[in-house]
Amino acid sequence: MKDRIIISVSTINGTRHFNVSKLFKRNAVIAMWAMLFGLIITAAVIDYLLRTVDKSQHQRTALTEQAASLRAEIDALNHSKQQLELELSAKQDEMQLVTSRVGEIELALGLEQQYPQNLENRLDTASVNSAARQAMLQLVPNGSPLEFRRRSSRFGVREHPIIGKQQHHKGVDLSASRGTPIYAPADGVVEVVLSNKHGYGNLLKIRHAFGFSTLYAHLDSFKVKSGHFVHKGELIATSGNTGLSTAPHLHYEVHFLDRALNPQSFMDWDATNFDLVFEKERSIKWDSLVSMLETKASTQLQLSLHKDAQLTAVSD
Repeated sequence: MKDRIIISVSTINGTRHFNVSKLFKRNAVIAMWAMLFGLIITAAVIDYLLRTVDKSQHQRTALTEQAASLRAEIDALNHSKQQLELELSAKQDEMQLVTSRVGEIELALGLEQQYPQNLENRLDTASVNSAARQAMLQLVPNGSPLEFRRRSSRFGVREHPIIGKQQHHKGVDLSASRGTPIYAPADGVVEVVLSNKHGYGNLLKIRHAFGFSTLYAHLDSFKVKSGHFVHKGELIATSGNTGLSTAPHLHYEVHFLDRALNPQSFMDWDATNFDLVFEKERSIKWDSLVSMLETKASTQLQLSLHKDAQLTAVSD
């Protein structure tokens, strides 16, 4: 009886007795501890799973927010892409216009068979030639010095209207009213300002660059003085009827190294027919002058580009 335990349960219906062995008791205790341990493990696993689910939900929320941010960035990038495409299209149109314009300039400068295919080199070549031409038209006499009614006498041998003898006429006579403004046909320095009642009458002479000079006779009044530097288009005098003259006009001469040239060749010369004076005045070594001016223009262009590059580097 030592190995058995008797459990008595009393009710209104009587008392009942249950015999429980010690082995069964031990097994029951082990089972209870096992169930308790299982519950603890299960609770731990459930807690871990709940924490994992909560963490996953947080990660999912973060990923959703990140996805929304990425979508916004993609939309912004697409918008920027569209703007860049529009700007690129506009730049391509501008480049096409520049290329077309460069072609027109090259055609005007006579470079259509000479320029390289690289647009930058083409621009440099056009710039150099354009600068050289502009310098020539600024420094060498060109265009008419005044508004005149008619050319009353040409350059060359003629019968003098007063003396009546055959003489070489060193200039052209341009009929104009007294007091008509006379403008410098190129940059230069006033060499002579002479008031005279005989021969050429009131006389003015300008010394220009590269050995050129111009002379103006039968003037009414002077607007500059000897030694003054004048720019192309600057008012220098007014036409008159002084000296040996039959009517108000301007006697106009162009000289190169003190040799008289036909002024009409220079009066007809401008940017629209730049080669005209080369064809009319072949005694002048124009190639040497043009080459010198192009070299100078190229050097100035290189210096300008170098200076721009230095300024860009400093600003960066």
